[in-house]
Amino acid sequence: MTCKGWNVYRPEINIKPWEPLSKELEEGNKRSNWVEREPFAYWKGNPIVAATRQDLLKCNVSDNQDWNARVYAQDWIKESKEGYKQSDLASQCIHR
Repeated sequence: MTCKGWNVYRPEINIKPWEPLSKELEEGNKRSNWVEREPFAYWKGNPIVAATRQDLLKCNVSDNQDWNARVYAQDWIKESKEGYKQSDLASQCIHR
């Protein structure tokens, strides 16, 4: 991996190099207009790797508060066994 982090394929989490990924994200963005997307901030990842990521989980909907954020902990082991069907970045372009 380079210092930018996006120039090499990350097979353990199925993230492609930036050039092909950026093209897929561009196509994913074309699938719906901004105003038609779910009006939530969205994050999916591994919250265990940093305290700041664990703090993100506090922004999720609770009985007392809705910060208009949808935050999901990604289980990469389960995801790799299931063929990365829930972690395709281009298919996540449904949120604002």
